[in-house]
Amino acid sequence: MSISSPFSRCLSPVILQQSRSLFYWINLQFNALDIDRIKKLGPDRTCAEWILRNGGSVKFMNFTEYSSDYNELPPEETIVKLKEVDASHTNIMHCGFEHFKGCKYIDTLIFHKCFYVNDEALVSLHYLKSSLKKLKVSCCPSVTDKGVSSLAGLKHLSSLNLCELQSVQKLDETIEKLKSSLPNCKLDCT
Repeated sequence: MSISSPFSRCLSPVILQQSRSLFYWINLQFNALDIDRIKKLGPDRTCAEWILRNGGSVKFMNFTEYSSDYNELPPEETIVKLKEVDASHTNIMHCGFEHFKGCKYIDTLIFHKCFYVNDEALVSLHYLKSSLKKLKVSCCPSVTDKGVSSLAGLKHLSSLNLCELQSVQKLDETIEKLKSSLPNCKLDCT
C-alpha cells in the first residue's frame, strides 16, 4: 500500500490496518512539526504548544503549577524552558515526538492512556536522553516489549513506572534487562 501524504511517517502498520476516521486525520495535523515555529519561538515553547494542542499539560522551569490552557501560555517573546510534560489522555503520535528535539530541560514525562504512543514514540525519547529523569508509561495499548526495551538508552532515568501495558508480552524479562542497563533507576511495575 502506497501512502502519499506529508504525514506518512506517522503511519505504523497497525494504524494502517485500522479504519481512518476524520479524528485520526485531525490528530495527524495536531502532531505535525512546524520547523518555522521552532525557529521563531524555540523548541521548548513549540513543544509545549504541541502538548497543549493535544490536551496535555506542561510545567516550565520556575513555575509552580502545570498549565493545560494553550491560551494561558506566556507571551511569545518570553523565553521559557520546558521542565515537565503530562501527556495523559492525549492523542500525541510518534511523528510528533520530534518536538522533543532541542528540549534540554525536560526531566519528567507522563504518558497515561495515550492510544497513539507506540514503540516508535518511545524510541524517539532519545531526544531527551540527557535530561529525562522520571518517566511513566501506563495504559498505552500500542507499546510492546520492543518499545519498553528501547528505554534502556535513557541512562539518566532515576524513576521508571511501567504499568498496564497490555501489549507487552514478556514484562518480567524486559524489566530484568532494563535493571541491568539502568542500575540507578527505580523501576515500578505496579
